[in-house]
Amino acid sequence: MGLLKKGRNNGADNLIALLASKSAANLPGEDETDWGSDYVNCYAWAANCESPLSGKPDPGKFSKKKAKAGNVFTAELLINGARADGMFYGANYPENKSLEDLSGYYCVALYLSKNGADHHWYRRDPLTGYWTHKPGPQGIRNYSSGFAVLPQSLNLANHNYKTENTNYQFVAYFYVPEEGIQVG
Repeated sequence: MGLLKKGRNNGADNLIALLASKSAANLPGEDETDWGSDYVNCYAWAANCESPLSGKPDPGKFSKKKAKAGNVFTAELLINGARADGMFYGANYPENKSLEDLSGYYCVALYLSKNGADHHWYRRDPLTGYWTHKPGPQGIRNYSSGFAVLPQSLNLANHNYKTENTNYQFVAYFYVPEEGIQVG
């Protein structure tokens, strides 16, 4: 897994550096190379897990925790699942509060669709403060809806991807060890 170590020494590090440089220039960018397995989604990207063990990973799948109540994701179950998988719960404080950097970790943000049908994760580059995400099987990107570059303050981004299932609201921040965690 090894990611975000000082010196940027693997493909994901180079990808983050490329997208961060595009973000700094306010240019939308996407990398469609196959980073990891076919099962890498936003949660696997946030966790720096290139090889989920099986199927689409959701928070808690690796640690055998439920992420849904019936057919609906809940903030509480997603938080508990991500913690059980090895993410350090940062906070659910308002997004406009300044994020603190933790040595040896990088920050990720959890969003939940307003109807509970889906969750989405963003990953922050600790060297530049810019955010990236990986919508399902699509490429890793530095932009949100309407090709707007994700700002360093994620609360300024549009998290409505134009469907009822992809209209997201903020839930919490987490910290992931630089080397990543196994999910799925």
